[in-house]
Amino acid sequence: MKKTETNLLDCYILEPQRFGDERGYFESVTKEQLKELGFNEIYQVSNSKSGKGIVRGLHFQKDPYCQAKVVRCHRGAVLDVVVDIRKDSETYGKWTSVELTPENGRMLYVPRGFAHGFISLKDDTLFEYYVDNKYMPRLEGGILWNDPELKINWDEIFKKYDIKEPVLSAKDKDRCTLKECDVEFTRKPKKFFITGITGQLGHDLVRELHDRGEYDIYAPSIDELDITNREQVMNYIKEYNPDVIFHCAAWTAVDKAETEAKELCEKINIEGTKNIVDASIEVGAKIVYMSTDYVFDGEKEGLYTEEDTPNPKSVYGTTKYKGEEEVRRNPNHFITRISWVFGINGNNFIKTMLKLSDNHKQLTVVDDQVGSPTYTVDLSKLLVEMSTTNKYGTYNVNNEGYCSWAEFAKYIMESNNKETEIIPVSTEKYYEGKDMSKVAYRPRNSKLDKTKLQEAGFELLPTWQYATDRYCKELEKAKILKRK
Repeated sequence: MKKTETNLLDCYILEPQRFGDERGYFESVTKEQLKELGFNEIYQVSNSKSGKGIVRGLHFQKDPYCQAKVVRCHRGAVLDVVVDIRKDSETYGKWTSVELTPENGRMLYVPRGFAHGFISLKDDTLFEYYVDNKYMPRLEGGILWNDPELKINWDEIFKKYDIKEPVLSAKDKDRCTLKECDVEFTRKPKKFFITGITGQLGHDLVRELHDRGEYDIYAPSIDELDITNREQVMNYIKEYNPDVIFHCAAWTAVDKAETEAKELCEKINIEGTKNIVDASIEVGAKIVYMSTDYVFDGEKEGLYTEEDTPNPKSVYGTTKYKGEEEVRRNPNHFITRISWVFGINGNNFIKTMLKLSDNHKQLTVVDDQVGSPTYTVDLSKLLVEMSTTNKYGTYNVNNEGYCSWAEFAKYIMESNNKETEIIPVSTEKYYEGKDMSKVAYRPRNSKLDKTKLQEAGFELLPTWQYATDRYCKELEKAKILKRK
């Protein structure tokens, strides 16, 4: 494949080699060739049909669903027009145009961080896009096609191709100018630092970043980095100099935190978090922190909002709330209060229930603690998106819908064709005869209101039932779960 540079950095004209005879020709492009350009993976192939004089653009999609594109014309002709809107690029604000026709066989590679559009030069023109990321309507963006500061010579183009009057959608007529555009595309890849890589969420955050085409990630294990070692934390983070820190590491064994591990829990969840926050401030990084429903006492009627006063009644809940207070010292912070977490890389309630179902005909599960399960795959998507914005603050985040632990357990059994009977009991009955000084307080009501999340423009997570079904399929694929 022939690759020709344009006047814009990283944007190329592609011409696949054609093998032809009197019958026609054959050509192909491989995914390896596209990857060499910076194209992630083909996620979607789209086509648009246009009449002469129709202008589409200038469009882009916001992070973390920004798209690279390879475009071509299968019928008719187009003049493709792209603008580099990566703020750290030497060609920021500049544009180029390339005529694409079936006859010249040209394709155009449009990198992430570009605004793309075209004008159809003939009636019945068929235009094709290969894109490397999911289409997300709510993250659609664009700049005004005839933004005067771009100085695209549309009048000359119209005259050259005998176009009397361009035809645009109402949306494209009303786009903002590049100067007014609030997106922060950069040519330099963002750098992500993740603590708690051996846990459920840290593992899925790395997977999600890879899916989004992000690979500049440093996720040290506990053997590599002790977050309670201040000097080590400062050295590691200052040397790596990340743009975003996802702080997932925490002591989460809530019962042990009440007894033998109290000091360790405080050291990791408070002191360790303070070290991470101080380092984030030092390098100017955003920080994303995972808190918990345990910051509330669970005695409220109705849903907890982010504005409700925390009142943790366990060592774990107290340390996580004090961690929140540390994180708020960094103005560029996101605090997400999550609950009942499950993911492929670790132990959780679903795995426990499925394991116990192998040799138990009945299981007693509490039915007076109500909340929302949270699937780390869904949570990771939201956290990565959050990190690309400046919508800082505290958010309640978990999968949609509410259930008791007993209802959760029943769903797990029924959806996986398990015969184990779930016997609902009160918390008092469940812990009857046990030394309660060694048991952490569990909030009875962990229903979190997600209105603030919606108002900020973020998408709510799917229902906990749908999340559970997908997770069990993931377990089955990993050969952790065997279905009858």
